[in-house]
Amino acid sequence: MAVPSIGEGYRGVEGRSGYLLRQAWHEFRGAMESVLRQHDLTTAQYAALSVLRREPGLSSAELARGCNISPQAMNGIVATLERDGLVQRRPHATHGRILQLTLTEEGERRVEEARPIVGGLEQIADEGYSDEQLAIIREWLVTTAQRMVATAKR
Repeated sequence: MAVPSIGEGYRGVEGRSGYLLRQAWHEFRGAMESVLRQHDLTTAQYAALSVLRREPGLSSAELARGCNISPQAMNGIVATLERDGLVQRRPHATHGRILQLTLTEEGERRVEEARPIVGGLEQIADEGYSDEQLAIIREWLVTTAQRMVATAKR
């Protein structure tokens, strides 16, 4: 018995939403990894740079929350980004033990170069859906994440 192709059987609209969400993320992440290689970035590094671009000065723990990964995993990502000259750590002005992260000029350049190719993947994903349909999809994704957080806290 062969596994059905994406779009067929349990891998299609008959599938369970959790499975289909993971399937979509797996394929999207694979496509991102492929296109980000040309910029010497992983998806996790790109996520960290993108969040820091929007929210400069975050601590490593805050950045981990913003990227939906563990603080331990973020420590390794930040160490690599710092080694590669893409981010820098500076002591917080009033909380000396907290190190704030900011992009370097090279980090800013790399994330800006990569943004259009990731945006292109998002356009491919959004293709064929109206603005109203995309708003519903985004609302479902956000609400699903919020519900899972609330469920995990019970």
